[in-house]
Amino acid sequence: MPNHHLSIVLGLTATAAVCLPLPVQAASFNFDSLPNISSRPIESNHKLNFFGDPSQNQGYTAFFKLPLFSDCSYQEISKNSPGNPAPCYTTGRPRSPEEPASGATRSATLNDGIGFSNFFSYLTHNTIPLNSIGFSYGQKSDRDFTDTWSLGAGVPGQDWFASEDSTLEERIYQANPDDVEIVMTYGTSPLINFGYSPIYTVFDYGATTQTDDDFEAGFTEPVNASKVAGLNPLAAGLADAFLQDVALGGGSVQLFIEDRGIEDVNLTTGNGYNVIRLPFPASLRAVPSVAVPEPASGLGLLLLGALGAVFHRKKQRHNQVQ
Repeated sequence: MPNHHLSIVLGLTATAAVCLPLPVQAASFNFDSLPNISSRPIESNHKLNFFGDPSQNQGYTAFFKLPLFSDCSYQEISKNSPGNPAPCYTTGRPRSPEEPASGATRSATLNDGIGFSNFFSYLTHNTIPLNSIGFSYGQKSDRDFTDTWSLGAGVPGQDWFASEDSTLEERIYQANPDDVEIVMTYGTSPLINFGYSPIYTVFDYGATTQTDDDFEAGFTEPVNASKVAGLNPLAAGLADAFLQDVALGGGSVQLFIEDRGIEDVNLTTGNGYNVIRLPFPASLRAVPSVAVPEPASGLGLLLLGALGAVFHRKKQRHNQVQ
């Protein structure tokens, strides 16, 4: 990591460094231009928007073993990229390897949304605040850190797709479906389980080496949603309301994240890993079960927030950490 960022990494919170978006100059990205990832974000009139701030003990982490390239060998090569090593793993703060343990109970908190009329009506009728609803993902609590979503061996043409002649880069983070979970929570308790999907990440490094013309996104395939067993009557009713809206929206749920030109990250260590703690703006969309590519003009700016490492990297080069 560049020396001029060490004061942020070692002693200060990342909020000022990562949560303020730079002026957006990049055009909306055309996902139909992706040559290797076949899945596409799907527009929806039913969206729940979440945000997790590391300063509030939320967000997600991207991490890799030390020394660098000991577990995966990927390094950015695309035109106008900074040439950083890519983190091998990603997980939510509740499953982070950082030390001391974060003690986090969620990755993000519900801020607002559109559609989901049954869900929001149930919240209002039962005086349930929005901030009682959370979202998390990562390896299950009894699994090893490396059982989370990973970049694999960083094999060109398999886990990542990039060329020195193109500003476009695609990465696929995958896991054993039995080892990981994606959940929506009520308080600290799981409410809805979501099915497994790879996490697809897309980068367009723009026409320059600056960050303000970059585009980055992460998304899943449409997945099933199911009510957690053994809920009390209030929570069960809330889960049912959510599932009713998912059915109205097409029957499946897709996670979508979008980021443009955001800067630095917050680095710590733990359990033999370098750990990057990151804000997590996320949208859950109710979508059809079969993915249909959406027009590029329909995407717009779903979320302006801060990501990093997996869905974000800086336009400065890392010093290798050994």
